[in-house]
Amino acid sequence: MAPPPPPPLPAACTECITTLTLAAAGSLPAQIAYNMARSITGQIRIDYALTSVITNPAAGVALLLDHVKKEVLQIKLPAVTPPGLIPPAIPGMPGAPVPPPAAAMVAIDLGIKIVQGIEVIGKRFTLPPLAPPQPPGLPGAPVLPVLPMIAETWVSTKLLMPVLSRITGSFGQQMCHCKNTVPGEPPPTAFQVPADYKQIGLPPAPATPAMPGAPAPPAMPPIPRAPAMAPVPVPPAIPGAPAAPAAPAPPAMPAAPKPPSFKF
Repeated sequence: MAPPPPPPLPAACTECITTLTLAAAGSLPAQIAYNMARSITGQIRIDYALTSVITNPAAGVALLLDHVKKEVLQIKLPAVTPPGLIPPAIPGMPGAPVPPPAAAMVAIDLGIKIVQGIEVIGKRFTLPPLAPPQPPGLPGAPVLPVLPMIAETWVSTKLLMPVLSRITGSFGQQMCHCKNTVPGEPPPTAFQVPADYKQIGLPPAPATPAMPGAPAPPAMPPIPRAPAMAPVPVPPAIPGAPAAPAAPAPPAMPAAPKPPSFKF
């Protein structure tokens, strides 16, 4: 049987200032002021100078409002998977690989005390240092220290709103002070988008670069032309045959002698 859902947090509003001081030498503290409102239904609105964020866990969406451009961007919140829900193994199939265990986080109760005239309850969370990937060694390069990340939070025992928080680590330190916390349900319009704001979508993902085409095959060399055939030599003219010698003329036949004449 599933455990009953936790009771809703009380509705309230507060004003906060976050101060970030980076660990780098010469870094100056940077401050960000914002107002936070929470409804009895779990919706949260955070107002910065030029933008606002409205979170609706029941609908699974977050709205990012740009008050300069009067635009709103809707983002789907990631689904939260309850811990400890491991799907049963299928007979005959190998089990899913077990991921390496993450560094254990240590939580310590700090008890109850008074901060800025408000009764608060505190907790400290310590996350062991995560070893960053080692860059290739350079001669004389200093080794940067890796510190554990420690988060200390103090929330109001009555309204369960943040009053003081501190996060320290290798990056530096972040402090958040909240004051003027008052109970009460924010107006419904605090969690609505103004009618004159334009709905925009996420920027399109960069187009996948086109795959280079296959190189064109080299052009085939032209087929050499057959050499021209030498003209067939004209056979030399056959010299004319000598004319046959003329046949000798037959000798003239001698004339027949005249018979003697007889006189009587």
